[in-house]
Parts: sequence; structure tokens; C-alpha cells
Amino acid sequence: MRIALVADPDLPTELAMTVARDLPGRLRERLGAGFDWQVRTYTAPLAAEEQVDISAMLTAVRPHLPEFGWDVAIFLTDLPRRLGLDAVSAEVSTGDRVALLSLPALGSFHLAGRTLEAVVNVIGRLVLPPPGRDHVPAIGRKVDEDAEPGQAKPDRYVIPGLRGRVRLLAGMVRANRPWRLFTSLSRALAGVFATAAFGVINDTAWQVSSTLDTWRQSLIMVLSILALVAWIIVDHELWERPGGRLPKARARLYNTVTLITITLGVLCLYAVLFVTLTGVGALVLVPSLLLETLNHRPDVTDYLALAWFLTSSAMVGGAFGSGFEDDRAVRKAAYGHRQRDRLAAQQDV
Repeated sequence: MRIALVADPDLPTELAMTVARDLPGRLRERLGAGFDWQVRTYTAPLAAEEQVDISAMLTAVRPHLPEFGWDVAIFLTDLPRRLGLDAVSAEVSTGDRVALLSLPALGSFHLAGRTLEAVVNVIGRLVLPPPGRDHVPAIGRKVDEDAEPGQAKPDRYVIPGLRGRVRLLAGMVRANRPWRLFTSLSRALAGVFATAAFGVINDTAWQVSSTLDTWRQSLIMVLSILALVAWIIVDHELWERPGGRLPKARARLYNTVTLITITLGVLCLYAVLFVTLTGVGALVLVPSLLLETLNHRPDVTDYLALAWFLTSSAMVGGAFGSGFEDDRAVRKAAYGHRQRDRLAAQQDV
């Protein structure tokens, strides 16, 4: 039995390669030794609309498959798919022996294990479809849908309710890889560290940081983070506007994921800068130097307060630096831009 795992680039392909290593053994455990399981992985950008049906999805990726090289095909995509407000985790067409797994519906934690379990369950449905089951572990609850006369509809599985919506949101943020945004903001980093370096040697910054209480420091931190997040989103045009082929509900979903992704990326930048400034301050600013400015011998809280204030102040400098970033690097954090790039690439072929 030849299994073809077809995956989107980046995270889905990495998961497909991880799954392919363990899949034959897991299938023998789950479905018995009646088949000789052979697994191949392929990378193909699924350049299709998010809510396209599985037959159209098969048409989109068929050119990337060998003509006679598979018996069962599983598509792994990072496109979010929904039925109403419920997250669609899988669509299985037993007639075509193909299935589509939407990775965002699997959440963000233990993703490799969840993907392996979902693939095993889906293959079980395709090879040995059990009659009358409306729930399959790892992929959720089967939804009964009316089909047009003479037309077979694929089995669709959803993760219903709030749990499914939270998992979908978390899975989309995970697919965006917010920690990679940190490395993409190289020019913002330059602005942040330049601003922070000036503050370390500025005695006015020492005095201000020592007089600010906790709530003022917290307010400055929140405002500076929001300023950098807003600047990145507006400057790089990451905010989706509903209209045309983008419904309002999908635009709202994309914007929520973009906001969370950019915020997490900026928080990573903030944390790294805070730790760095704390270490630099403790190493460079000897107590005798600060004693003359603060009129008391500095302790640990003084160094932490200084690092906290300088980090928040440096975020503003980072906002100006982010305006010079390569749009392509930053826009990878936005689902709408990535999908439009895929569709444009397909039209150019």
C-alpha cells in the first residue's frame, strides 16, 4: 500500500517528513500486518481557496504526484478550514482514496504526535472504512451533510465549539512561527539596540528609571509594545480588509492571527533586549558610577529598573527601524499575504 503525503512548504513539509518516519510502524500496530506500507513525501503549495472542496484540491496538487505512484494520498495544509464557526480538521473521500488534513485545527502543542495520529486515523478510514462511525479519534466529529443527487460528498470532520476555535487560532499562530519574526526584524533590532545603547550611558535615563514606580513602568512597557506592533502592521500593510473574495469572517480570523503573531514576535524581542540590557548594565555600570547620579548605592532593583525603562524606550526606536524591513520577510507572518502569493505563483505558471 503506497501512501503519498503531500504537504505545503515549510511547517507542513517538516511535519510530513517527521510523520513519514514513524508512519509504517504505527500503521502495522493499528491496522495489522496485512499490508506492506510504503510512504513517500512530496512538497506542493496547495494554491487553492481555503474553502475549496477536496476534489478541487486534488486537481491542484495532482501535477505534483507521480501518475502511478500512490494508492492513498493525504494532503497536509496549513490553510484554515471552517464549517460555520467550527474548525474542520479533516475531509476524507473514500471514493478517491484521498484526504485533506488542516493542520491549524490540530492546535499548537504536540503537533507532530497529533499529526501522526490524525494521519493514521485517516488512512484507517480510507483503507478499512468502519461503518456507522461518526467520531474518529484525533480528527474530531463527523458532520452529516446533504449531497446532491448522484454526487458523493467527502466525509468532513470538525472539532466543534470553543475548543475547536481556540485550537484553530493557536494552530494558525503556530504555523506563522512568530519566533522567526524576531530574526526577520533585523533593521528594527538595529534601531532598538542603538536606542538602548545610548540610554545605558545617559545619566538622565538612570535618574528617570530610579524614580518611576511599577505601574508607570508597566504602562510604558505596554504602550511601547503596542506602538511597535501597530507600526509593523500598518507600515507593512498586514491588516486585511474584507471585500471581494475575502469574506468578513475570514478577514477577522486572519487579522486576529496576525495581531497575535506580531505581538508574540515583539514580546520575544522585548525579552531578549531586557535580558541583554540587564547583563550589560551590571557589567558596565559599576556601583560607584551610579552612586554619584542616584545619591545612593545601587542594588539589583536599580539595574532591573534601568533595563526595564531602556527596553521600553528602545521599542520606539525599533518602530522606526522596522519601516525599512523587507516586506516579504515580515509578510510571512500574515496568512492573507501568504495565500495571495500562492495564488499569484500558480497563475504565473
